[in-house]
Amino acid sequence: MAYEPLTLLKGNPLELGTTKTDKGYNFAFCSREESITLLLFKHGSENAEYSIVLDDRYRVGSVFSVELCGIDFREYEYIYKVGEEYVTDPYTKYVTNGSDFGEDNTEKPLRSGIVTEAFDWEEDRPLCISYSDMIMYKLHIRGFTKHTSSRVPDKGTFSALKAKIPYLKELGVNALVIMPPFEFFEYPRNKVSTLYSNSEVKKLNYWGYTKGLYFAPKYAYSKNAKSIDYTGEFKSLVKELHKNGIEVIIELFFGDEATSSLVCDCVKHWVIEYHVDGINLCCRTDAYTGLASDPLLSRTKLFANYWNDSSSGYRTVKNLANYNEGFMINARRFLKGDEDMLRTFMQCCRTNPSNAANINFITNHNGFTLNDLVSYDRKHNEANGENNADGADYNYSWNCGIEGVTRKKKVLALRIGQAKNAVLMLMLAQGTPLMMAGDEFLNSQDGNNNPYCLDNEVTWLNWKKLDTNREMFEFVKTAIAFRKEHRILHMPDELRGLDYMSVGFPDVSYHSENAWYAPMENYNRHIGVLYCGKYAKNDELIYVAYNMHWEAHELALPKLSKNTVWEIAINTKPDETEAVDNDGRKVHVNPRSVVVLTAKP
Repeated sequence: MAYEPLTLLKGNPLELGTTKTDKGYNFAFCSREESITLLLFKHGSENAEYSIVLDDRYRVGSVFSVELCGIDFREYEYIYKVGEEYVTDPYTKYVTNGSDFGEDNTEKPLRSGIVTEAFDWEEDRPLCISYSDMIMYKLHIRGFTKHTSSRVPDKGTFSALKAKIPYLKELGVNALVIMPPFEFFEYPRNKVSTLYSNSEVKKLNYWGYTKGLYFAPKYAYSKNAKSIDYTGEFKSLVKELHKNGIEVIIELFFGDEATSSLVCDCVKHWVIEYHVDGINLCCRTDAYTGLASDPLLSRTKLFANYWNDSSSGYRTVKNLANYNEGFMINARRFLKGDEDMLRTFMQCCRTNPSNAANINFITNHNGFTLNDLVSYDRKHNEANGENNADGADYNYSWNCGIEGVTRKKKVLALRIGQAKNAVLMLMLAQGTPLMMAGDEFLNSQDGNNNPYCLDNEVTWLNWKKLDTNREMFEFVKTAIAFRKEHRILHMPDELRGLDYMSVGFPDVSYHSENAWYAPMENYNRHIGVLYCGKYAKNDELIYVAYNMHWEAHELALPKLSKNTVWEIAINTKPDETEAVDNDGRKVHVNPRSVVVLTAKP
């Protein structure tokens, strides 16, 4: 194909970044300067082939735009010159000269690619799984497969995660929450936009909750990053996850320099260009209203710390979700037997707002893993190089008698029992459960509750523990399957505690040593919760007996109809004692344990 000399036309200032037009490509960039220069390079060349000065003729407000045509844009990359500084386009779709993970390239100006290759989505669409049906699993792209024990090719990349899809399906999860997948800067850069600050301390950021190029998938997470366009790798991951019934929610962290308009543009870009099912928003709160009311996002899951009742927006489904630590703190305190937590935890188990879903978690990236939650009383963050001063001081954890690693069988048995209790607390609550990757096989971070700066075996999942802790893995699978099987445990609306269908039982009710009566004084740490499946078009009754006391208790079981008996489905601490007595009116619950029963013919 023959090309004419480069031609400049008036551009479209409404389309920031680069956009394909009928004749070529539109370039639009925001700056407070009187003029800027657009530099075009042949791929890998040190010298610019075209230097295009954009002055007042190409400016509307603070946006410079120009339409270029006449050359083969596949051969070129670009960067802007603002004053004496080279500035990367904050709307860049991908960088052409990125670096391996952890490499300090802060002095290298990042250039942008122009043309993205066509991708065959094969009719792929977001899955739109209801919050009430989701089992969420949070991971770090690099840490999930970087360890040698992951046994997948291209470790630490989007492609490596794709190889783990059969494992995710076996576990039973149907939604991934992915820690920032965009081109975040492991080390602070000061010349990416005209508004970046020089105040950051130069230290590796492994997690990705930092500034970056928010529209571009991360170069270092792509096995084919050195090819001209690597954006297809993340698209291929999303498409394959969707084929296997797994949603993709990504976390986008925006620095203070990111305006609300940039945030909105970026969210829509990931939804349209990458088919993601949802976004966990870490941004300025003034962007929330616009996102919640945008009709284009009315079916996209949007997580925020809290959506108030005025955030209903333009919605056709329940797409907003509260993502905060409320459930985590209350569940942890109940788990370790703190005083006066019974009523609070029971309320957490029922909470299911009408305007926004509740995302429940007991562990997250910021804090102890599940194993460390039951193995450490205190944080051990010395490896971070901050004299153990970083990270949360209050973890609401309990080491079960010994701090850290031990071989004492009694302590280990107590710990695994507590871990199982935590899993059931999460899976039997009405909100949407989210678990951290590796918790299903008791992954540890050596008591570090804030390893944001560690790119090593502390933060990489050790897959050998899947074999070592196979019992825990199988238990988590069972808990997930049990939740999925019983609709009453994950209803779309909040349970009322009333017999509003006149079936003889409320949808949920509470019991103690006496049926239908549940004292919740500050010293009580045990309770029985009865769920009636008829409210979910199922005849089955489910009874969950929680006992976080250090002493055993016997709880009363409601009387069943003739020819129906209570059968134990799950017991986190079984022993030789028969849990249900002969006449089926009491259940024996061991110290610090949970027993789940179902009524069977």
